[in-house]
Amino acid sequence: MTPLLLAIPVLLAGVVLTATVRGHAWKLGAAVASQAVATALVLVTVVPVLAGGPARTATQAWSYPFENIRIHVDALAAFFLAWSLPLTLLGTIYSYGYLRRSFDEGRNPAPHFALLNLIALSFVVVYTVQNALVFLLGWETAAVSAWLLVIWDYRSQKIRFAGFNYLVSTHIGLFVLVAAFMLMHSRTQSMDFATFATVLAQPGELRDTVFVLLALSFALKAAFFPMHTWLPRAHAAAPAHVSALMSGVIHKAGLFGLLRFTLYLGRPEEWMGWTVLIFGLASALFGALSTAAQRDLKRLLGYSS
Repeated sequence: MTPLLLAIPVLLAGVVLTATVRGHAWKLGAAVASQAVATALVLVTVVPVLAGGPARTATQAWSYPFENIRIHVDALAAFFLAWSLPLTLLGTIYSYGYLRRSFDEGRNPAPHFALLNLIALSFVVVYTVQNALVFLLGWETAAVSAWLLVIWDYRSQKIRFAGFNYLVSTHIGLFVLVAAFMLMHSRTQSMDFATFATVLAQPGELRDTVFVLLALSFALKAAFFPMHTWLPRAHAAAPAHVSALMSGVIHKAGLFGLLRFTLYLGRPEEWMGWTVLIFGLASALFGALSTAAQRDLKRLLGYSS
């Protein structure tokens, strides 16, 4: 577990270096080098788990209000981590060529590269921590970083509107997620996911309410139909590599959250399964029909995701 924990300070060091070194190529090098090292450290931890090894667990002592933060890498977390960081690294490498003209015209590339590092860091946090407060910090870091990446060309009113639409949608999901966590905390007096699992495993009105809130929050993140309105606008507005990362990596955090907490349910109610099935099928059908009608490649990528 130590290599995975080392990935966090490595990514933060990359954020600092992109702001301090001079020259566009050196800033890119700092971001790519830190992400490459962090990716290697994460893969060292997750590949044995994916190969059938036991889950990895560690506890990190912290001050109030976090106290002891439990970090858990099971097969689900390992699967998402195995491709999230490598794809972010590839997007960072591609970004230099894609945005080079704007860099040559005077735009500072440091914020863009730093935000890509923060996106990678947020994946490590969201997919591994078992503490609701830290999970929310990682969730919000990813949301704000993605918004700032989407509005890179902020001089365009159309792009600013698309970014605002995405920001509002993702924060509605955040508020709903906080409500779900607070309901479970009211019963358990704890922010640890293991204690949340005891609530979700007990049939009753509380579990039903929490499931609806969690499903709504993660559906907004994953852009389930009809909660997808921000999706085509954000994809069309974002730089190409950011649009690709949103489709291939960032949206998938919603699917991870849905899977993670569904596994805590034990035996779910029948209506829960039908709800996920109906919205999933509607999203697939609407996405396929909308994709067939698109001429803009980035909007097509958005609908297809």
